[in-house]
Amino acid sequence: MAERLKTHFLAHQQWWAPGLLLLWGVLNVLLLASSTLMEARRFGGELDTWKAFCWEASSTFVMLLCIWPVIRLHRWLQTRLLWPQLVVVHALLTVPFSLVHVAGMVMVRKLVYGLMGEHYQFGNVLYEFLYEYRKDAMAYLLVLVAVSGYQFILRRLQGEASYVDESESSSKPLPDRLLVKKLGKEFLVAVADIRWVEASGNYANLHVKDSVYPMRITMARLEALLPSGAFVRVHRSFIVNLGHVSHIQPTDAGDYQLFLNSGEELSLSRRYRDGFKAAMAESG
Repeated sequence: MAERLKTHFLAHQQWWAPGLLLLWGVLNVLLLASSTLMEARRFGGELDTWKAFCWEASSTFVMLLCIWPVIRLHRWLQTRLLWPQLVVVHALLTVPFSLVHVAGMVMVRKLVYGLMGEHYQFGNVLYEFLYEYRKDAMAYLLVLVAVSGYQFILRRLQGEASYVDESESSSKPLPDRLLVKKLGKEFLVAVADIRWVEASGNYANLHVKDSVYPMRITMARLEALLPSGAFVRVHRSFIVNLGHVSHIQPTDAGDYQLFLNSGEELSLSRRYRDGFKAAMAESG
């Protein structure tokens, strides 16, 4: 049962991640709304049930909409900043995060209140924003912690690729096969089976068949170790196996979209375009 669940989890990430977020959202609304109603009745006050659920559902709904941009931004920043810089940038980003959350939350509440024939009053803007910002800053931190924890669990389940000579000064090319450690077991993965590589913080994610194996290595170092005639850098965050490339297509921005035989799409930036075309000509 556990093995089937793990297999399903790894094979259907596009459903598990949003599903878990949605489950958290529902439970969060139920818990906070019921707590608000209980607190009101404890002190003898009267509060319409729909108002309590409107307050918590509006906040949670907008928070869920904000999570995906935060995750994407975090992954993008991981490939470009050192940890001290990353901490500072995220600390600054809590302010616009809170502004968007509060503005969206108030808009939803005004809409619902209007439909119910009532008027929603946010109160003193500065005071209420400071009140909400304290919670939003903590929520932003928890999102990053949850994302990091999720990525850690995912790496543990997927396994981690490595090779024998892992010294930083080594310039030897990678062997034909990589050793993958996965939940106490070891497997061999052929380098030729790697379709493409994606930067992910301190890791490089190796996309092999239906699996993704993280490897603790920088993209620059991995690029130098991979067979130069077979692999080429196409983007700051991507390395591609030329044998898996189907075709490229120009975009309006002057860049290219690169299509693999598997149907996957990658960005080919102008910076690496000439090198990619030269490598394709040599391999062809």
